[in-house]
Amino acid sequence: MGLPFSDPGFSLPDVTLVGLYSPSIGYLAWRRLTDTERLSETYRAYSLQLEYLQLVLDDLQTLGLGQGPSQLTEQLTFTRTQLQSLVSNLRSLLEALAQPLPIIDKPLDSEANGASDFKRKLRGYFVCREYAHWVKRTLRDFTLLSDRFPA
Repeated sequence: MGLPFSDPGFSLPDVTLVGLYSPSIGYLAWRRLTDTERLSETYRAYSLQLEYLQLVLDDLQTLGLGQGPSQLTEQLTFTRTQLQSLVSNLRSLLEALAQPLPIIDKPLDSEANGASDFKRKLRGYFVCREYAHWVKRTLRDFTLLSDRFPA
């Protein structure tokens, strides 16, 4: 996406994107979550991530980016496809546990498409960063679940 985003040291740790579900939670609060709460939060987060990833893909197309040597568009499309499968599996798991599916907020509207080029790039950075954080939290969640429910 170009500078400053391509700089290896680039970071905006304290800035978030309104509407994007954050994986940040205190350790004790995380440990107190029930298994179904943990699965519901993961389902909600990744359902929102699907919408945001599509917006980032649309932004890349609008900006004429993502087709270079790293083929960002291809990588994000693959990630989104994998995420759709995960969301489907989480939905099936929650239904098998007779748990209601969490309500998914609708954070995006047509105004999201009217952002400036810089805001589009910034949004892409935040979406990818939060996705990476959710993957880390999901690994911890699933490790805890697999310890409780061995195969």
